[in-house]
Amino acid sequence: MQAAARLALVLAVGGTLHASPTQAQGTMPARPHLYELISREPYRSTWNRLIAPVLKNDRWLKGARGVWVPLQPVALNGVRVNIYVLCKPTGCVYGKISAIFAADGHRAYGAFRNATGTQILGSPPLAEHKALLAALH
Repeated sequence: MQAAARLALVLAVGGTLHASPTQAQGTMPARPHLYELISREPYRSTWNRLIAPVLKNDRWLKGARGVWVPLQPVALNGVRVNIYVLCKPTGCVYGKISAIFAADGHRAYGAFRNATGTQILGSPPLAEHKALLAALH
């Protein structure tokens, strides 16, 4: 299946924040890699805003250039959500980000870990905050 069609299918089935619980039932199709998701608007602009506070020292985040870590969708408040995890190409220990996008692509939340500690990005609600931190470990 082509990447664009796969992305449309993932979003239609409810693999992101604001899908309805009825959409979230059933088998989840393969989801796009983070770099595929942010290759188009509005996800690209949202990603760039999300990583802006940490981009100066961690340029590998630009364009999501890293090693993708596959995770199963998680249930947050009864909705299945995709958490995207990306590692720095030279190692996950001190370079890892987890991110969740809203269904419309206009909002995202993240947790970023580097040698100086962990930073929460985008002011996520409590359930998303916990899921993002759990994805880093």
